[in-house]
Amino acid sequence: MINLKNILIFTILFSFFCISRVFASNIDGTILPNQNYAFSENLGWLNFGCDNCNVHVTDTGISGYAWSRQFGWINLSPSGSGVTNNCAGELGGKAWSKSLGWIDFSGAKINDAGKFIGMAGTPLTKAGRINFECDNCGVKTDWQQCLLRESPAQVLINSIIGNVIPSVTANITITNEGNINTEYQYEWCVVSDINNSCGGGDDVYYSSGAKLILAGENWIVNKNATVIDPGTYYFKLVAHYGTNFSTSTQVFTAVAPSSSGGGGGHSSSDAMSADINRDGFVNSIDFSVLLYFWGKNYPYKNINVDINGDKNINSIDFSILLYHWSK
Repeated sequence: MINLKNILIFTILFSFFCISRVFASNIDGTILPNQNYAFSENLGWLNFGCDNCNVHVTDTGISGYAWSRQFGWINLSPSGSGVTNNCAGELGGKAWSKSLGWIDFSGAKINDAGKFIGMAGTPLTKAGRINFECDNCGVKTDWQQCLLRESPAQVLINSIIGNVIPSVTANITITNEGNINTEYQYEWCVVSDINNSCGGGDDVYYSSGAKLILAGENWIVNKNATVIDPGTYYFKLVAHYGTNFSTSTQVFTAVAPSSSGGGGGHSSSDAMSADINRDGFVNSIDFSVLLYFWGKNYPYKNINVDINGDKNINSIDFSILLYHWSK
């Protein structure tokens, strides 16, 4: 009889390990096949990629073993020391051989292609120098220097919070989904055709900027654009990372200013903002969302709930919603 509980546990574990391996080559590298030998006059050929070497390269160090046919195992991560690494691939620290003693790695480096370069070891010691760049040498890892990694960005246009010409305002979020702090080049624009891209020369409005976002953090901000004529437009947001980019688009209607004049009135942008769930109606659904977030602290998971954009959910938002009820 099939045990459903065991199947479920197996599925979860399988998914976990599959997902974990997606990022392994960047931040937890191994030695590539057929690119695993260095040479030392004292040690002979040194294998960093043998079956039981289990070498791993991370942002802080190198673990596992190298194998010398003449002198046996060389421990790359012995207790009390070990080969160190930094995000720029500069190596340091010491490995250990029972036959030869300590081996200093401070003269070696992992370059931007993942290749070990330079020399480890010290002259006039039993181990001597380990050469990573001899004619037939070649030790290479799929670990990457931190600055070469791409940190994917998630971009969202949370809402159009102002649509009265000539000033259009969108509330946006850019999220650093990577593992390193990244300065993103981003651009936003307004176009009249959804197929038009930002900076394509046919923008109604275009601007750009740069923002450093810490790994795993969000940047939420309002971005303004100038639109002269009423009509239907598309607000676009693009964030670049490496050679890739993420984009988001939201359609909106730009409207002329109200001609009613006088103080205390509500603009058509208020009407759009009062429609919290953006279904074209201001009703009990919007009220229930407002009630859920009432008195809670900014930022809000549903950015539309802050109708007047003052980072508080209170009676002012309720009065705007009530004014536009059933409209």
